[in-house]
Order: sequence, then C-alpha cells, then structure tokens
Amino acid sequence: MEKGVVINAAAPKAASKSVSKPTDKNTVAEIKAYLSENGIEFASSAKKADLLALV
Repeated sequence: MEKGVVINAAAPKAASKSVSKPTDKNTVAEIKAYLSENGIEFASSAKKADLLALV
C-alpha cells in the first residue's frame, strides 16, 4: 500500500496559525498584515474602521 498525503481542501488558510481576528486595539499595520495573510484585498488608503469591517 502506498503512503500518501491527505490534504483537507476545506480547511481555512489561517487554521495553522493561532492569530485571532484583529480588533480596534490593533494597529492599522497589524490589521493590514492580517488581511494580507488571509488574502483579503483592501485599499492602501483605507481607514482603521474600514479595514476592521473587512475582517
């Protein structure tokens, strides 16, 4: 029997990271980093509230 790798395609990208969703206590840079890591597009000129609305 061959050994193989099982990939769970339904698993969210962030499942392997223990990063929680950003809140208003995070900096704009931290929120942008979270969005980028999770493949969420945003305008570079977006305000903090706009970025949090995308989370």
